[in-house]
Amino acid sequence: MEYITGGGMRQEAIPPSLAREGELMLGALVGDLLNLTLVLELIVLRDDRLEPHRYDHLVQTVIIGDTDSFQSIWEQSVNQCDAVWPIAPENDGILEQLCMDVEKAGKALLNCPSVAVRLAASKLATARRLAESGLPVVDTVALDKGLLPISVAVVVKPDDGVGCEGAVIIRDHRQLLAFMPSKGWIVQPLLKGDALSLSVLCAAGRARLLSCNRQQIEWVGDGFSLTGVVVNAIADVNGAWQLLAENIACAMPELWGYVGIDLMLTETGPVILEVNPRLTTSYAGLRVATGNNPAGLVLNLYRTGQLPTCYMQTPKPIEINLG
Repeated sequence: MEYITGGGMRQEAIPPSLAREGELMLGALVGDLLNLTLVLELIVLRDDRLEPHRYDHLVQTVIIGDTDSFQSIWEQSVNQCDAVWPIAPENDGILEQLCMDVEKAGKALLNCPSVAVRLAASKLATARRLAESGLPVVDTVALDKGLLPISVAVVVKPDDGVGCEGAVIIRDHRQLLAFMPSKGWIVQPLLKGDALSLSVLCAAGRARLLSCNRQQIEWVGDGFSLTGVVVNAIADVNGAWQLLAENIACAMPELWGYVGIDLMLTETGPVILEVNPRLTTSYAGLRVATGNNPAGLVLNLYRTGQLPTCYMQTPKPIEINLG
């Protein structure tokens, strides 16, 4: 179930950028699952304001209209399934609650568990956890009027924000004081470097790198916009990205299944920005870019508890355009 396009926002406007990314991830996941012989039927929720899906006959689409209760239909759908794979943003506890619903129903959850989502949804808590393990994480503090005057540009963003949504560049202390939003925001330095992400499988403190991706991020006014991503763009020649993924998984053993890790490659090395306990946009290009079915890898991980062995291949970059 993809929350943005699946009726989770039926009573409010759907952000176009989140809808595009949601459609990409959902379409890729459905395609990957239908490619597996063990999948007999899929249930997909759909906001009735959007164009209907034209999936295989094995996909049952449940339409959610203006007078429908998303929560009721969601819970009914969960109870009809053997396994559930929610795709949703972490903000406002949305993804955590969906995962808790699946756990409460006693169904197989193919996303990170709710406890991992709760941790990773907070950029501040994630940064502190990673820093405790000595990992190269971006300096992150809670936004507070008592902050010392800033001498360099910083980025303020919601602690539980998704992607570039809500991030604002602040260039001086006066602008910072004037900006002051409600609680739940953080401050990070504005880093220079290449925006990258890692697609990783995690389980019990272990990790297997699937791909290293290059993010195409543009500055728009005092904010940012993700315009695309090149999946499997960078080879892990010396195993450094695999090692970083392992160290993050060790520091956050709650993580399980597919995880996305955003980072900046600076002059002094990689700096971790955030950990996404869910499918990310890069997932949409993984099967073509790597020649392996990532949904199949996750289902095999669920069945056996075993991560794939040597998985990272010679890069076959696949570009995903979000413009």
